[in-house]
Amino acid sequence: MPLDNGQFRLYQIARRAANAVANVRDDTWMSHTPLEHATVMVDLTPLLPGGGNGGAKWFVLALLSEMGERRARWRWLLLTTAANDALLGERLPAMARLCVLDEHGRALLHPDPAALPGGGRADLLYCPFTAPFYARPAVPTVATVYDLQFIEYPQFFSRAEVEERAANFFRAAAVAERLVCISDYVRDRVCRATGLDESWVRRVHISLPDRLGPVDHAALPALLARHGLARRRYLIYPANTWPHKNHDMLLTAAGMYFARHPSSDLKIVCSGASDDARGRALKAAARRMGLGERVIFPGFLAEGELAGLLAAARALIFPSLFEGFGMPLLEAMAQGVPVLSANTTSLLEIAGDGALLFDPRRPGEILRAIETIEEEPQAAARLAEAGRARAAALGNAATMSEAYLDLFDDIIAEERRLLGPLRRRLRLVCREVSRALAGGVRDFARKICLRLYARIRRAPAWLWGRVQLARVFLGGRLPQLRALARRLRGTPPGAKS
Repeated sequence: MPLDNGQFRLYQIARRAANAVANVRDDTWMSHTPLEHATVMVDLTPLLPGGGNGGAKWFVLALLSEMGERRARWRWLLLTTAANDALLGERLPAMARLCVLDEHGRALLHPDPAALPGGGRADLLYCPFTAPFYARPAVPTVATVYDLQFIEYPQFFSRAEVEERAANFFRAAAVAERLVCISDYVRDRVCRATGLDESWVRRVHISLPDRLGPVDHAALPALLARHGLARRRYLIYPANTWPHKNHDMLLTAAGMYFARHPSSDLKIVCSGASDDARGRALKAAARRMGLGERVIFPGFLAEGELAGLLAAARALIFPSLFEGFGMPLLEAMAQGVPVLSANTTSLLEIAGDGALLFDPRRPGEILRAIETIEEEPQAAARLAEAGRARAAALGNAATMSEAYLDLFDDIIAEERRLLGPLRRRLRLVCREVSRALAGGVRDFARKICLRLYARIRRAPAWLWGRVQLARVFLGGRLPQLRALARRLRGTPPGAKS
């Protein structure tokens, strides 16, 4: 059962006290020595077939493959579902699998990392899709956080989706031994939303410049012909048609560009899953705008096809409103493809000086970026060179997997020390105490202390919180305060003040 906000705050206070007693926050304990043997349970039940998870799916598969090769003597146990078990068997054949959900999402098993099938226990539970569904106090948990879009753009989700994402995130923040964020932008938002100390939240970039694999140049002409494209005569936007991907504004800018340059043979390729209601609406809008042959929606593409289309593109265009990282930017820069990117959220951090930036809320700026890449060859060459340098600076799969494995090594080593069992018991006790306390003081905590602690960000919010606090404390005492004021002024009790 997910923790509510009150339970989350109380649990965090209790957990900090427990770790202070156990003296496990001392970073001098970290040896970063690779462990010879360990057992890691990985929860892959949220992984969906096709492109439902966006870039997170490919990141997780690449990360696990790399970590499995580097820790071949470790035991890796993947929790799978009937829908993804076959895919994971093909992509990660060396890792053991345990199917825990059927094709309808019903539980087949209730796995416990502290009591594995066949005996033994896991040293660590890794939740690469954030939600710690199978976390237990006796086993440390690490969760990856991709973004807090449900906080910054709640209008892009239904109420149920916001509540589900919030419950999963705050539960992960409460029970995980560490949170790993995919960018400094996300790390900053997580620390602000939870009040967690920065030492509890790590940043590891999704450093997968070669995720798509090598380009099959022999098959490239046929691929381009199949989609009616010519080399270097199209822009590509690889993104599912989710609201925050901002396809609407891209279509607006495209309409403006082709109205201004009617003879241009440039095309725009919007790859990614587009068979939902929003995708169909975007295709219909493109047709109404007269862009039916100039803006193409090829749907979800296999990795080889996407790699080929990206390599032959004039440029990558990326007008997203919100990104936790922005994998396509890194993939394009690594191939020397010029990048036209939004200047929002984490994209500034990832692009650096390797992209031409624009405000994605202003179609005129998107238009100018398209005109720049079309009319200034020197700009395209400069962006290609700067992009390669930026991609190299962000690292690769080896550096990314080593960062995760160093973290796993440290946490498992902590658990195996003398104070590891003590800390596990303290964590269990503190969680139960916090649940009990939350039941009795939830109203007070959520209305006063916890709401203020969670929402105070800047001076206006701080002042607003103090006003709310005053209202809570004084709201029930206004009659007494009015009577006191009357007495001080000498007004008779029955008279109006």
